[in-house]
Amino acid sequence: MLQKLNISLHDITKSNLEKVYYLKDILEDLGVNKITYLLIPYYHEKENLLEIKEDLENFKVNGEFVLHGYSHKSGCFKGLKSLFTNCEGEFLYYQDLEDRLKKGLEILNKLNIHPKGFIPPAWLMRKEDYKVLKQYGFSFTEDRLYIYDLQKDKKILSPVLSFGSRGIVEVISKLSFKAYFYALRFSETNVIRIALHPVDATDKDKIKLIIKTLKGKDFEYMHLQDLIK
Repeated sequence: MLQKLNISLHDITKSNLEKVYYLKDILEDLGVNKITYLLIPYYHEKENLLEIKEDLENFKVNGEFVLHGYSHKSGCFKGLKSLFTNCEGEFLYYQDLEDRLKKGLEILNKLNIHPKGFIPPAWLMRKEDYKVLKQYGFSFTEDRLYIYDLQKDKKILSPVLSFGSRGIVEVISKLSFKAYFYALRFSETNVIRIALHPVDATDKDKIKLIIKTLKGKDFEYMHLQDLIK
């Protein structure tokens, strides 16, 4: 039985397009035939996805779209949370979540995109706010450990592998990536997730790790929506 694997490209915005295409091309060359794209409708309230409509059409081929916050921007956190995000935990920091969902969906709907899933920036969101996602008809969300089936109130154990982008967290993530991946592959985890960010495209070591991990291996690549059916 093939290992189920979901690969997502985060932070789809106008300014990130070149890096996203670069990562997309690498993945497709490795045989990845399904990719999940995380869309930021109004990035830092400066870049509107309506400006890159044609590019999003290209991503629709074998692609799954997920709403990824509204602006992605927030105030800064103190303590451990500051290690995982640089002032971009929008759906944990603010209280007007419903308004942000509405505005994000309005932009995506103008693009004829109707996402089934929502993933908060930096995977930071209060569990009690999942009920708002459910009210807006979302089928799933996720954090760093689980994929949540919102309509059936179930969750799937699926730790996510991603690279840090700053300081010691970035160093540790690169050193541990391959070992962590193989530990998950031979564990009882049914689904492995790899989350890539545009900044990863600029690091040759990260690209080499992705290629070594996936090249010549047989996986069943899945969209997140497929995993909860």
